[in-house]
Amino acid sequence: MSRNVESLNKKLLAAAVSSTKAKEIKTLLSQGADIHAQNEWGLTPVMLAAQYNPSVSVLKALLEAGADIQEAEPKYRSNALHLAANKSSSPKIIAELLKAGADLNARNYLGETALILAVNTNNETRIVSELLKSGADINARDYQGHSVLEYAKAAKRTYIINQLKKMGAN
Repeated sequence: MSRNVESLNKKLLAAAVSSTKAKEIKTLLSQGADIHAQNEWGLTPVMLAAQYNPSVSVLKALLEAGADIQEAEPKYRSNALHLAANKSSSPKIIAELLKAGADLNARNYLGETALILAVNTNNETRIVSELLKSGADINARDYQGHSVLEYAKAAKRTYIINQLKKMGAN
């Protein structure tokens, strides 16, 4: 890979995190940045945008350019939806990933679904609400046998516990 492409890829990875406008993404891609570039942890631009960037226009630009939303990072085998559920503050990011075909109930290597991750690690209740509204499996269990409801109870998330119970979670 040439130094120029490597430099463009680094800029694209950074822009995926911090850019607020799709134009920056489109420009870097038109200059030769690779939509499938990976950082040192194996995260692609779409994974970084899903996890850290609340800009739906940036995410859309990456998706329109052919980003693979099913691709999983190498350590935990989490995809863009898992990463968004884990850290994103924007329910619109979750909605956009689902609209683009993300698997709502896909599991990472620990057996965690996006809903389990959101309940367990993301303090933004709107993310959990978006996943519930979209039909996430409320009775999913990770590979250790822990349920969504158990994670909500352990995290003392009363509102989510009540929502899950109203929906029939066990």
